[in-house]
Amino acid sequence: MLASSVSREVRDGGWVLFDWDPVTGRTVWQCHDDDGNPVFRVDTPVTATIEHNAQVRNATPDGWKGDYHRIASVPMQLLYDKNVGLNTAIQQGDDRYLSRWLNDSDNAAWRTKEGRV
Repeated sequence: MLASSVSREVRDGGWVLFDWDPVTGRTVWQCHDDDGNPVFRVDTPVTATIEHNAQVRNATPDGWKGDYHRIASVPMQLLYDKNVGLNTAIQQGDDRYLSRWLNDSDNAAWRTKEGRV
């Protein structure tokens, strides 16, 4: 007997799974607003990035001598989040905003180097 071709929706409340990347664990969910327009939500697992950043931070020597220092690693979703403003600051060369954001203790998990930027 052949397997049924019936598709089952994966749901999270009113959201329906639209796309899933098995490599990154990133999921895209869809629902509809009151006017019937599609609305998308993207969920990106960040635990591995946070753990990797901590390992790099702990292995990085103190000090700021030299020409290049990797200071942070953030998920793409956070980089392009308009409410956060990182990509806009990068495009506009707003180093003061980037420094303030990176030095904020709420964003310490994204840092790969100790010290102040």
